[in-house]
Amino acid sequence: MAAVITASPVHARDDTLGGRGIEVGGGGDDEYRIDAWSAEYEYRLSQRLRPEQREFDYVRTPECKWPGGSDAPCPQIYPGLPPLSLACEDGVPIAPLWRTRVDNPGAGWHLRADWACPEDLLPPFTAEDLRALKIAPLKVNHQPADGPMLISKPVIVFAEPDDREFHVVLFGMWGVDVVVSPQQYTWEFGDGQTLTTTEPGRPYPAFDLTHEYDEVGTAQIALTTTWSAKYRVDTDPRQRWRDANGIAVTVDRGVEFEVIELRSKLVD
Repeated sequence: MAAVITASPVHARDDTLGGRGIEVGGGGDDEYRIDAWSAEYEYRLSQRLRPEQREFDYVRTPECKWPGGSDAPCPQIYPGLPPLSLACEDGVPIAPLWRTRVDNPGAGWHLRADWACPEDLLPPFTAEDLRALKIAPLKVNHQPADGPMLISKPVIVFAEPDDREFHVVLFGMWGVDVVVSPQQYTWEFGDGQTLTTTEPGRPYPAFDLTHEYDEVGTAQIALTTTWSAKYRVDTDPRQRWRDANGIAVTVDRGVEFEVIELRSKLVD
């Protein structure tokens, strides 16, 4: 499920709920539990409404608040304590989230999300979010820089890799720093031949990445760069960088050039 994001300075998307399938308010089903992050998002959305607009009240508490007569199990074996199996990386466990209907408080409180870790309440930056970033492609560089190229003479290709940095806003609430880094380079030489490497190559006098043409004609070199990403949520108290799922791909095409053959000619 992907967040709908807004970003600056180079790209933007609508600041509305995207395709995560979160139904705020739970469709009236008080027995329905959702994951910790979705519950936190639902709670935050509710707090943005005026009190008279809210359908539910929420509270985080380790207290077991099931209404009297309910046979539903409490979210922990020992009241007031998180489950012993819950091991958190980013701090102490977060108490369960409960909610009750504003228009029917007599119905009691119902468990919306169980005990969770602080990291579980942070919004995930998904593969779809990564692909939505408008990443400036790495440019094709080749030497000689201008045509024509000669048959059987090496053409040097190289990229000039650098990271791309973004600041995006997930769901209009969470600011997120994102850094994308090139990981793989695929060169297409316009004659049916390709070269894939994790190294960007270097300009002359290095000959790290080269290609030789064996037929005359017109060619154009293209570079496909595969990017990975890491992200950091502004509200994360530990400001931890996390690896994003998925990859992004950019493509740049160089200028067309002629491939020619030089032949020696004997003269008297």
